[in-house]
Amino acid sequence: MSHPLPLEVRFLKRYSKQLQGAGIPAHQCERVVAALGDKLGFNCQVMSSPTALFLSFNYQDDDDDQRPIPMQLLRMEPPTINLGNAAELYAISNDLMDDIISVEQANSLLKGWKPRQLYPEWLQIICWGLTGGSVAVILYSSWVGVALAILTCALTGLLSIRPSRIIREGGLEAVAALMSTFLAYALNTVVPGINVMVVLTASLIVLIPGLGLTIAVTELSTNHLASGSARLAGALVTLLKLGLGVLIGTVVVRWFGWSMLEIPPGSLAVPPPWVRWVALVLASFSFAVLFSARYRDIHIAMLAAIISYLVSRAGVAIGGVEFGVLLAAFCVAILANLYGRHFRQTGALVRVPGVILLVPGTIGYHGATALFQVGGSDPGELALLAFRMVIALVGGLLFGNTLLPPRRGH
Repeated sequence: MSHPLPLEVRFLKRYSKQLQGAGIPAHQCERVVAALGDKLGFNCQVMSSPTALFLSFNYQDDDDDQRPIPMQLLRMEPPTINLGNAAELYAISNDLMDDIISVEQANSLLKGWKPRQLYPEWLQIICWGLTGGSVAVILYSSWVGVALAILTCALTGLLSIRPSRIIREGGLEAVAALMSTFLAYALNTVVPGINVMVVLTASLIVLIPGLGLTIAVTELSTNHLASGSARLAGALVTLLKLGLGVLIGTVVVRWFGWSMLEIPPGSLAVPPPWVRWVALVLASFSFAVLFSARYRDIHIAMLAAIISYLVSRAGVAIGGVEFGVLLAAFCVAILANLYGRHFRQTGALVRVPGVILLVPGTIGYHGATALFQVGGSDPGELALLAFRMVIALVGGLLFGNTLLPPRRGH
């Protein structure tokens, strides 16, 4: 005869599924769920991976033989970072831990919970375009390159928001890379002098899995091997799909007979230096919208991204690229944990925007596409640089978490 699961177990199942779906890394998700289980009178063991959750429960009163609870397996879609949903879920856990709400109320809040993007589609598409244009400015592209990056990135956002069947089955990265490559070389034929690789990097910046690589290596370094390996494999496959799209795009360009030779920089007007500060503000706002930060939290996400960028620039001036990334990541980890401790919220609101402009995904992307580019950079050298930056980034986050650990259970 079967028995219904206890209400506490049903709540923890729902909560862990939604928390994992909001993009919270495995080590943080497991700590939060285990702390909630302890509060509710259960010893809860959690194993989190990007596409599955395993939960094991037993009562803390040592009466398991009379009331066994079967292990729970939850099959999931790969998570998408959603800072707004993560913040709401943390608020529920805080209220439950403080006895402000009961487990019945918390469970009712999660019934029918569906992850949602807080901002309308038109604003998301605009922010996709602003992200591409801002990154192009930061990477010293010309005005023509900036305009092209805005167009291609906005089109990529449209593909992402209104996907076709091919896009839904995992073809977004390859299709976006193909489209961006074709448009970049087509415009370069009409208006020579565009730095095509910079435009491609800016156009695909949201899809480049630098943040995924960082989370993967962080999980591996914290001994969450299953989740870290899965995320790492997913990030590498994304890089390969981007490289494949560029490869097909260059074949199409050659078929049209367009020249792939780039005129040295300087032939087209570039934005003045002060525009980069405007671009930094626009990029930080756009990432906050695309990661669905709550309205009242947008300024925090923007400030985290700006501080991280400024610290990285200072670090690069002092000790080189790797030291700049290490110092910025260290500061981001400290600020994220301070924010989490003081406001009892997820540090991801500071950590994700702070890391997004530091991630070495652009170098990994260049390494992948260089395999298909005649006369491109040495892939081995680029891969080594990307590896050093990953180590610097993860090392900074780990040192920061060691100096100022996250609050208990988070």
